[in-house]
Amino acid sequence: MPLRVRFLRLTALLCAAPLLALLAAEALAAGKPAVARPRYQAAGEWHGSGTAFFLSIPGKDGAVAVTSAHTLDLAQLAETPELQFLSGQAGNVLSVSSRFYARPGRPFTAGGPLSEDYLIFALDVPLIAGRALTADTDPYPSRLEGKRVRLLGVPASGASDEDDIFGTVTLGRHERIEVRLDVPHDLRGWGGAPVLRYPGGTVIGILEAAYTDEAAGTYRLGVAPISGVLRALRLPYDGGLGRPFADAGASAAPRGEQGVGDSARDQALPPAPRAPGLQQGELLLGSADDLTTNIELAIEYPAEGDYIGDEEGAFVAGRAVALIGELRRFDVAIVIDTSDTAADASGADINGNGVVGRNRFGFISDSGDSILAAEVAAAKRVLEKLDPRNTRVSVISFSGTESVPGAIVLGRRRPDATTEQRLTADYDQVRRALDHVQERGTWGLTNMSEAIRTALRELKGFSGSLSTPDPDSEKIILFFTDGKPTLPYPRGYEQLNVRSVIRAASQARRAGIRIHSFALGPEALDSPIATVEMASVTGGIFTPVRRPGDLVEVIENVSFANIEVLEVQNTSTGESALEISMAADGSFASLVPLRTGLNQLSVRVVASDGTEGRDAVTVSHAPGVRSPRLPRDLMKMRGRLLERRLIVLKRDNIQTERENAERRKQQLRLKVEAERESARKRSERQRRRLNIDVEEGEIAPPDGAL
Repeated sequence: MPLRVRFLRLTALLCAAPLLALLAAEALAAGKPAVARPRYQAAGEWHGSGTAFFLSIPGKDGAVAVTSAHTLDLAQLAETPELQFLSGQAGNVLSVSSRFYARPGRPFTAGGPLSEDYLIFALDVPLIAGRALTADTDPYPSRLEGKRVRLLGVPASGASDEDDIFGTVTLGRHERIEVRLDVPHDLRGWGGAPVLRYPGGTVIGILEAAYTDEAAGTYRLGVAPISGVLRALRLPYDGGLGRPFADAGASAAPRGEQGVGDSARDQALPPAPRAPGLQQGELLLGSADDLTTNIELAIEYPAEGDYIGDEEGAFVAGRAVALIGELRRFDVAIVIDTSDTAADASGADINGNGVVGRNRFGFISDSGDSILAAEVAAAKRVLEKLDPRNTRVSVISFSGTESVPGAIVLGRRRPDATTEQRLTADYDQVRRALDHVQERGTWGLTNMSEAIRTALRELKGFSGSLSTPDPDSEKIILFFTDGKPTLPYPRGYEQLNVRSVIRAASQARRAGIRIHSFALGPEALDSPIATVEMASVTGGIFTPVRRPGDLVEVIENVSFANIEVLEVQNTSTGESALEISMAADGSFASLVPLRTGLNQLSVRVVASDGTEGRDAVTVSHAPGVRSPRLPRDLMKMRGRLLERRLIVLKRDNIQTERENAERRKQQLRLKVEAERESARKRSERQRRRLNIDVEEGEIAPPDGAL
C-alpha cells in the first residue's frame, strides 16, 4: 500500500476516533436502565411499589432519583435507613439513597395538587449501572397538546430492564398533564414512571393516575408536570447534601387509592383540589409551593384581657400571611392604560351618578363612566385592601406616540410610559396620582412593553427610577389594558409588537417580578396573546373582563397573602363574626358579637396549600365601659365595617340580599373563567399565526433578522 494512502487512512481513523468513542458511549448508555423499582426494609420486611427514574440535576454534576409521593408509605420511609433502586428483571442495585435531596411533595391522594406529587432522593452511590434522563424546561405545557410522548417503565415480564409505551398529550396545564395511550397497557407498578417527549427524550412529567377512556378504547393518564420537581431542585436541602428521611420531616399521609401504584388501575383523575375559602378567586401572589409554608397570624386588637364596652360587638383586627421563605413586604406597581380607546364607555355607572355613560358619535355621554374611570376606580379599590405598614404602591400610566420618519416634532415628546407616583406607603399620594391620571384623560396608542419596563425600573430601583428599592419585598405588577400592543413598532407589525411585550415580561421574570394582567373589553379579548403571555411568562394570573365596568368588582379577587380561608368567632358563644373583611396583603378586620362577661375570640386561617393557623384572645364585655383606644391606622377599617353593618341592618331580607350578591359574584366568576379559557385558545391561535415561540421566556427570532 502506498505511503500516502496509508497516511490518509490513519488520518481518517484518528479524526473519526472521537466520534466512534461518542457513539460507543451512547450505545453503552442506551443499554443502561433509566427506571428502577424502589425498595426499603421496615419492621423486618421489604416494601416498595411503583417506579422511580434517574434525573440529571440541571446546571450541576450528578443525578437524583425521582418518583411519585403516593406510591411509597412515607411514615415507613421515615423509619428506614436507606432506599434501594433495583433494576427490573435482573434485580441489580443501581443505586442507594438515605436522604431526600429536596423537600418532599404531597400525595395528590391526600389532598395535594397533582403537580406536587413527587419525591426526590439524593444518591449515596454514583449512578454507574443506570442512566440519567434530562428534564424538559419548556414553561408552556399547553404547547404539548397533540404531541407524542413515550413512557418508560419496568416490564412485568421478560428479560428487559426497561419497557416503553406511547401516547398523545390531550391536555397541558401547569397543574397537570393528561395523556391518551395508543393502546391499553397493564400499568400496575408504573406509578412514578417518567413521561418523555417523543422524539426528543426529555422528561415532561411523572405518571400519577389512570382511568379508562371507553370512547377511545384505551386509557387516559394523569401526569404531574416536571416543573414541580425542577422548582424543588433549585432549593436543595443543605446545599445538595440532602437530609435523612426522618430529619426531613416527610409527611406521613397515607397512600391513597387513586394513584397508579402496585394495584391501582382504571382510577379517575381527580381535579386539582382547592381549599375552601372566602371565594376570593385565584391568588395573585406566590403559590407557596417552593418552600415550607409558615403562617404568620396575629390578633393586633384587642389585647389579651381588655375590657370591651361597645354594644355593636368587639372590633377584632390583625394580620395573616402565608409566608414564602422570609418575604414579609410587598411592592405593587399599578399600571393604567390611558390610550385613546380607554375613553370609551365601560358599560357601568362607575361614578355612581345614577346614569350609565354610552358611546355616541365618537364620544361618551358621561366621562366618569369610561374604561379609564373603571381602571382608576379598580386601582382605588385595591388600595383599600392594602396595609401601608407592609405594602408600598406606585402608579404607572402608559399610551404612546408613533414615530413618523422625517416628521418634525415640536416641543418635548410625551413619554410612552410615565411614573405618576413612585413607591410609597402614603396612600393619599397614590389616590391623588390616580385622580390626576383620570383628569388628564386619554391619548395615543398602546405601548405595553414600555409600560412593563417602566414598572420594572421602579420596583427594582434601576437607573432612572424615582423609587427607593426594597431588596426583600415581593414585587408585583397589576396591569390594566383595554387593547393590544400597537407600539413600539408601527402599524402592520403586530408580531413584532407582541414579541416586544414578551421580551419585556421576560426581563420582569428574571428580576423576580410577577405580572397579573387584566384584559378589558372586546378588543383586548379578541387579540389576547400579549396579556396572556405577560402573565404566563412571569408566573402571574391573566384575568379577562368582557365588560370593563365589571373590573371594579372583579378586582375584589386580588389577594397577596396566600390565605384562602378566614374565620373569626366568639368560641365562648359559638357565634361567628357579624362582618368580616380581609385586605389583599393579609390585614383583616371583623365585628364579633359579645356576651356580658368573659369571651374568647378566635381567628382561624387556611393557606392556599392547606396549612392552618390559629390565634385567640380573651376579653371581657361590660356594657358602658370605655373600650381600649383604637390605633389610628385601624380606625378607617372599623369605620368601614360599621358602615357595612348599618347597611345590612337596614335591609328587610338580609339572607336574600346576600344570596343574590353571592349569586352575582359566582356568575361573574364563571364568566371570567370562561373568558380566560377562550382567550387562551385565541392566544394559541394567534401565536401560531404570528409564528411566535416562547422558550424559557426568551423569544425565538423569526426567519431572518428581528
